[in-house]
Amino acid sequence: MDRKCFLKTSLVAAAATAASIAGAGRAFAATGQQDGEDEGFDEVVDVVVVGSGLAGTVAAVTTAEAGSSTLLLEKMDQLGGTSRVSGLNFACAGSDEQAAEGIKDDPASLFQDMRKVAEDYGDPELARVVASNSAAFYRFLTERGVTFKQFKNGGGHSVKRILWAGGGRYLLDPLLAHAAQNLADTLETRTRCKVDDLVMRDGAVAGVRVREDYSFRYDAPEADDAENASGRVRRIGARKGVIFATGGYARDKELLRAESAILAQADSMTNPGATSGTLKMLAARGAQAVNLSLFRLSYPIPTEDVCWGMLVNPDGKRFVNELGSRNDLGVIILKEMLDYEGKPPLLVYDAHGIELFRDKQRLEMSLAGRNFKNGSMYAFDTIDEMAAHFGYDAAVLTGAVERYNLMVDQGVDEDFGKDMAELQGAAVKQPPFYAMNLIPNNNYTPGGVRIDTSGRVLDLGGNPIEGLYAAGEATGGVHGAQRLTACSCPDCGAFGMIAGTEASKREPVER
Repeated sequence: MDRKCFLKTSLVAAAATAASIAGAGRAFAATGQQDGEDEGFDEVVDVVVVGSGLAGTVAAVTTAEAGSSTLLLEKMDQLGGTSRVSGLNFACAGSDEQAAEGIKDDPASLFQDMRKVAEDYGDPELARVVASNSAAFYRFLTERGVTFKQFKNGGGHSVKRILWAGGGRYLLDPLLAHAAQNLADTLETRTRCKVDDLVMRDGAVAGVRVREDYSFRYDAPEADDAENASGRVRRIGARKGVIFATGGYARDKELLRAESAILAQADSMTNPGATSGTLKMLAARGAQAVNLSLFRLSYPIPTEDVCWGMLVNPDGKRFVNELGSRNDLGVIILKEMLDYEGKPPLLVYDAHGIELFRDKQRLEMSLAGRNFKNGSMYAFDTIDEMAAHFGYDAAVLTGAVERYNLMVDQGVDEDFGKDMAELQGAAVKQPPFYAMNLIPNNNYTPGGVRIDTSGRVLDLGGNPIEGLYAAGEATGGVHGAQRLTACSCPDCGAFGMIAGTEASKREPVER
């Protein structure tokens, strides 16, 4: 199934997904607690931030620094969400690292790169906000103790602009340390606190209904939202507003199956709590959900470095053009895995192909066995050794390699149309040889609640819901059909800062 065919099918499925979200919302509204205007709160703060990943942490630090009393809530038993386990490369136009190397860059260039892969989906103005605020977010991070270890190129970017601090925890931990040292009077964090509903008064968000001492069901994460009744109910008022930064729904297999069985079988490195409960609740309260039919597949190594190798299925036969886009390639791989009962394909390189890698840092992590689940790459002196390690028929694998090398030499891929001229001589000839199982990951979901450029959540009529904000992966429409590499981080930062600033500026309403 190619990308166009899949998207055509997904557009039809989108209606079913939207209906399922809306239906779940109606069911939630019918069974959920109906809050009266005269009901009191157990405690009141200026701003409640829901979700403690990068977007939520940035939003909370921003509101607290502005002098607003802030409560940061996390349903899991530790802070950080998916951000804590993410690589979180950061595409920034205007860093000191660029200046040191004399690289000319600006927000307009980053915006154009982002929109090139959006396929006209999403809201261009939201993407423009991300690009325009990347340098400001860089200053936000560095001024609060974050240091970057690497500066590198990235696929799809017109100039060198990607920064890496060592992973998400190297962004979060300095921000949390800064908060503990400087914001103890205005910012409190609380784990194992699940937000079940908004408290509305006169059409505006007045607070949240939560369950404290909540225990997430790690044994059955897909059933957690519907079946987990743990914790004690409390009501927390918000004088200025509520910011949702609860991430995506990549772990919600039921919702993904509404799109395609192919997506549902993709692996995911996201936090186990990345489900759709918050999305359904916000939809029940009138928030508009957008881009639910879109998807973004990724790999332990950059998509742009897959092309230097050769992919073979469990039978040892090549089955795809390795130069495809991330989603094109991922859909074909997942379809192939369905045909082989979930067994992944093998990606094979030689010594020259490895030298051509654009992202050496992620290559080094794979070779060292430190590139998360399913991300390890192994070296072999011969193809026979490789075949034995992965359980392949050596003769069949050798035959596939020989045919591939012949087509590289002739400059024509007779089987799948790969542009051999783009390979800079990479084949599978020079030992040592390298191989890894390549399994697509669904680590990012483009769909979520619709926001405006001020981070305000919009209703079905496109109007802001008073006192309600969102940032990061909880939102939809920022990136379009495909999110450009390393642009999740500036998205979280831009709208985390904006939502925090906008909420803090509101006149407080006594609760």
